[in-house]
Amino acid sequence: MKTISLAFRNLSRQKKRTFMLAGAIAFGFFIVTLIDGIVAGGMRNFEEQFAFLFGGNVIIERENHTSQDSTKEPIVSTGPEDAERILTSIKASGIPYQYANRRTITSGTIIFEGRKSMSNVFGCDFDEEIFLKDKIQLVEGSWENAERRNAIIMSESTMKNMKIEIGDTILFSLNTYSGQANFGEFYVAAKSKDISLIGSIACYAHIDYVNELVELPQDDFNCISVMLNNLEQQEMAATLIENQIRQWNPQTASRLQGVAESPNNPSSSIYKQINDSDWNGTCFAVTSMYDQAPALKQIVSYTQWISFGILVVLFFVVMIGIANTYRMVLYERIREIGTMRAVGMQRRDSGRVFAWEAVLLSLFGAAVGFVLAVIAMNVLGLFTISDEVFQFFLKNSHITFILTPLSVLLKVAIVVLLTLVAVSGSVKKASRMNPAEALRTVK
Repeated sequence: MKTISLAFRNLSRQKKRTFMLAGAIAFGFFIVTLIDGIVAGGMRNFEEQFAFLFGGNVIIERENHTSQDSTKEPIVSTGPEDAERILTSIKASGIPYQYANRRTITSGTIIFEGRKSMSNVFGCDFDEEIFLKDKIQLVEGSWENAERRNAIIMSESTMKNMKIEIGDTILFSLNTYSGQANFGEFYVAAKSKDISLIGSIACYAHIDYVNELVELPQDDFNCISVMLNNLEQQEMAATLIENQIRQWNPQTASRLQGVAESPNNPSSSIYKQINDSDWNGTCFAVTSMYDQAPALKQIVSYTQWISFGILVVLFFVVMIGIANTYRMVLYERIREIGTMRAVGMQRRDSGRVFAWEAVLLSLFGAAVGFVLAVIAMNVLGLFTISDEVFQFFLKNSHITFILTPLSVLLKVAIVVLLTLVAVSGSVKKASRMNPAEALRTVK
């Protein structure tokens, strides 16, 4: 405790130098914390938008597969029967989730007055998916208009590019589940605000009408989307739910095998298992959002490493300044160290004083930098950003920030460690100093 109090006294008596060094540490910690918070918040917003597009973090896809060479009896089940079993399997997995909804997702071409545009149509139960009314921001039209059976909600950018107005009727060209070309007419009931570039190619319609177009029974579906409470559990949840489904339908693709065979594109390998199998009848594939878009996980990983690299580079520069400063400090305190050693201070304690100064300096600087970063985050979060390029990473056109305790503590540990490395030379010299020689030194 004596070395800590002595280190604190040394820092407080040289206030100007202490504040300069702590300020340099605080600036570096401020920049890195701000970048880390922005990147983490932006990536979380991007992931949430992608998950919202598909209705969840975990997608359970259901399809019929026929193998001409198979001698197995086909497994035939109805939509309501499978939906009930899947919900039971989700609950049995033990993973907390917000909701699970049936959807029929298809893609095709929007045709209007000679203009064409590719788009995805998400067949939803508007009464069941009550969160849609909170998530989809209507620019024009209303949910009352969307009560019509063939109603469709289109994105603002698609309607603008194709010069479609509320109340217009559009054609939608698609393929049925048997591979036949088909057309459907949709009544444009509402215009939704583009929450991202992904959302701009998404349209929402009634699942019953979409089922009719793709030639599925009215109470059927091709996927159930599960929105988890914790985004980090999606891969574990997908595997657990898959294992539960396999207990009552062995014709379920292996997600772990798909990840092992194609880590850069697991979903394609998972679907390939079904296409290459000798299964007949109803088959299932369970994927996480990261399986559908593996680049998301890679981007998160890359940004974390970039943030760490920025931290190291910034503090490498700060370390040079701290190391040079403490060489001067050591020279200034030669006689002081000699006096303390002469009155009984141990060799190791004289070096510990410098080490504790570095620790206190780095902790003070990190604390100030963290507080400044939190203040800056709250201020930046007040601004509305309308540029569509950045909407991928924003939440309702605002920057959001995420700081985890583990991430902050790791950065503090790195700062303390690097500061100790910076003063390590001075610590060694102080601990090895001969008291008699130190007392004879004339500055």
